[in-house]
Amino acid sequence: MSVKAKYVEGVFRPLERVPDATPGKIYRVFSEDEIRELRESLLWLGAAAKSFEFWNNAEDAVYDNL
Repeated sequence: MSVKAKYVEGVFRPLERVPDATPGKIYRVFSEDEIRELRESLLWLGAAAKSFEFWNNAEDAVYDNL
């Protein structure tokens, strides 16, 4: 779930309705910069995963579930 929020008088207030929000439950709000960094990290992880494809073989399969 991604919700934009505004910081007002020490409280983050959502700018839109939050579906299925539970009173008392803690939600984490990310800034636009943090969201961009997370997206970039996921892209780099996807690119790096290709470097380890040589380990996908029957000989090393015994280590897959460790």
